[in-house]
Amino acid sequence: MSDAAKNSVWLENSAGEKFPIVGNCSIGRAPTNQIALADDRASRRHALVHAQEQHEYWLVDLGSSNGTLLNGRRVSQPTLLHDGDRIEVGASALSFRQSAAAGRSASRNPISDETVLDIKSEPCWLLVADIEGSTRLHEKFRAEEIPVLTGRWLAECKQLVEECGGSINKFLGDGFFAYWQAREGSALQVTRAIEALKRLQDGSKLPFRFVLHHGTVFRGGASLGEESLSGREVNFIFRMEKLAGSLREPRLVSEMAASLLETQLPANDAGRHALPSFEGEFGFVKF
Repeated sequence: MSDAAKNSVWLENSAGEKFPIVGNCSIGRAPTNQIALADDRASRRHALVHAQEQHEYWLVDLGSSNGTLLNGRRVSQPTLLHDGDRIEVGASALSFRQSAAAGRSASRNPISDETVLDIKSEPCWLLVADIEGSTRLHEKFRAEEIPVLTGRWLAECKQLVEECGGSINKFLGDGFFAYWQAREGSALQVTRAIEALKRLQDGSKLPFRFVLHHGTVFRGGASLGEESLSGREVNFIFRMEKLAGSLREPRLVSEMAASLLETQLPANDAGRHALPSFEGEFGFVKF
């Protein structure tokens, strides 16, 4: 990302102090945060501004006890930020600022000489997870509980993925999209991740499902963002997630990914299924 892009997005406090956002920006009481707050109402890891492709920035509450307010309303799921938005954490207020130049760059045609030079084709592990029946949570939990439970689930999953060598590429409202570059040792890292996610499923108050695939994707490009992923296999895994929901399967793995994993989890055939926009049928495994 260019220096101009790095300086075009920032958070600003009431005293006019500016905090440039480069990649992700964590907010909380712990001194390891990019924005550390001396405020007992702030959790140690309270919230995150997450950079996504096309110069989008999303506000994510990490399950804080006192919540994060965006323009006066409590954040209940990852939310897209716009220039001038007001973020409140405890007693602190921060304004999200994104220059007009950054906004225009997000709408440019991504197919340019610079983009073509920066995009790389490489094999990756792809994982999508989301909360099941998120629209029905209000029937099971009090309204004030939902943001805390959702935020803590996202925070746990983020930590789990990162500890296993992966990265969150996108937050998806009630879920996330993560990936691992297919390098030496990545199969073992992904195996550890899905085993940990299964354990989390077993003990989570929020029922969720996840799907796993392996394939070659287009990654990167300065015009698309540092971690932009695209291509056929990205579309494939999002179709997989819809399939898992229709089959009511909490865990679904493509045959390709299953053949490369190093897990002792018992695997069962989930049958062959067609996916919208893809020709033929594909085999899947459930763990």
